[in-house]
Amino acid sequence: MNTILSLIPSIIVIVLSLKYKNVLIALFAGIVAGSIILNGFNFIPPLMEVYMVKGLESNSSVLIGMILIGIMLQFIKRAGGYKAFGEWCSRKVTTSKQTTVTAFWASIFLAVHAYTVNLTVPKIMKPVAIENGVTPEKISAIVASTVSPISSMLPFTPFILFFSGLIASSVEGYNGYELYFQAIPFQLFAIVSLITSFLMAYEIIPDIGLLKKLKQELKDKKIDTSKISLKLLGGVEIKPDMTALVLPISVFVLSIVVFSFTAGSLIVTAGPLTGCIAAIIYSMVNKSVKFNEIMDGCVEGCKDMSDIFLILLFAFSFGQVVNALEFAPYIISLLGSSFPMEFIPVITFLVCCIISYSTGSLSAAAIIVFPLGLPLALATGASIPLTIGACISGSHFGDLYSPISDSIIMPSQASDISPITLSHALTPYRLIQLAICTVLFVIFGYVM
Repeated sequence: MNTILSLIPSIIVIVLSLKYKNVLIALFAGIVAGSIILNGFNFIPPLMEVYMVKGLESNSSVLIGMILIGIMLQFIKRAGGYKAFGEWCSRKVTTSKQTTVTAFWASIFLAVHAYTVNLTVPKIMKPVAIENGVTPEKISAIVASTVSPISSMLPFTPFILFFSGLIASSVEGYNGYELYFQAIPFQLFAIVSLITSFLMAYEIIPDIGLLKKLKQELKDKKIDTSKISLKLLGGVEIKPDMTALVLPISVFVLSIVVFSFTAGSLIVTAGPLTGCIAAIIYSMVNKSVKFNEIMDGCVEGCKDMSDIFLILLFAFSFGQVVNALEFAPYIISLLGSSFPMEFIPVITFLVCCIISYSTGSLSAAAIIVFPLGLPLALATGASIPLTIGACISGSHFGDLYSPISDSIIMPSQASDISPITLSHALTPYRLIQLAICTVLFVIFGYVM
C-alpha cells in the first residue's frame, strides 16, 4: 500500500489505548481498520485466515514457550517454590530499596531467557513489594527496563543470532558477528535504560510522574498483603520448598547451555520444555502433586497465561496488518533519502523509534531499517558500528515503551496491571532517555 492510509491503524491503536486503557480492544480495532483498508468489504475473512494465522505461525515458538513457562510456574507454585521465595523475601527483603534491588539483579541473572523473567519476577515479588511500599508498576518497570537491554548485549542469547544475521544480509562481505560486537558500545538506548533501571532500583533517582502518584496511593490504601500472598504463593496448605523454585529454573538455563553446545548453535526452545518437565517431576517427588493431578495443573498453567496469550496473539496479528500496509516504507519515504553522513545514525535511530513504537515490535523495526540504513551508511562513509547501534537502540525504544510490545505486556500482566498503565508510568523516563540518545547519536555522528 505504502500510502498515508497505512498510518491509520497505528494511530487508532495508540489513541484507543491511551483513551480507554484497554490494549486488547485497541489492537482489535487496529486489525479491523487495516483489514478494511486492504480488503474493502471483504475484510472479515482475512482477520483470522490471514492476519491471525500468520501472526501465530511467525511467533509460534514464543507463544508455545510462554504456555510451557505458565505450566512450569504453576507446578513451582504447587510444590512450594513461590512460598519459599516469599518467606525468604519476608526475612531478607524488608525495605523498599532491598525489594527493587532484588528485582533488578534477578532480572540480570535470569536474562538468558527474557520471557521467563518478564513472567516470573513481577508475579513472585508482588506481595513483598506491596508490603514494603513498592508498587507493582515499579517492579514491572525495572524488569522491563533491564531484561531486554541486557539480553541484547550478552553473547549467548537469541539477540546475537537475530542481529548478526540482519547485518550480514544487509552489507555483503562483512562479518555479522564481528560488526555486532563492535556495535555493542553504541547500543545507547539499552545502556541508558540499564543505567536508569539501576538508579531506580537503588533509589538514586526518585519516582516521577505516574510512579510517584501510584506510590502515594499505595501508601494511603494500606493494602492487606496476606490475601495477595495466599493467592499468588499457593495458599495455606502449601509447604515452602526452595528446591521447587531453584531446580526447574536451573534445569531451564542449563538445558539451553547443553543443547546449544551440542548443536553448535544457540538453542533456547528446549528451555521451557525441560524446565516444565523438571517442575512437574519434582512436584510429584515432594508429594505436593499426585499423578492424576498433573493434567489439572497443566490446564491451570495455561489459564494463567490466557490473558497474555490473547493480547500477544492480537499484537502479532496487528504486526502482520502493519507489514501488509507497508507502514515502515511509507515512514521512510516521508523522510527522503538525502542525508549528510553525520546524520545517518541519528536518522536511523529516530526512524526505528517511530516504527518500533507504532508496531510494538523490536524485530519489525530492525528488519525494515537494517537493509536501508546500513547500505546508506556504507555509501556515505558513516560509521557502520554506530549505525548498527542506532538501529538496535531505536528498535529497543518501542520494545521497552509501547503498550503493544510483548516486553511491556508480559511484566504488566504478570503483575495484574494494564500494559497502558506500565507504559504511562515509564513515559517520563523513556522520553528523557530518548532525548539523551538523540543528542549522543548526533555527537557521535560528527566525531566518528
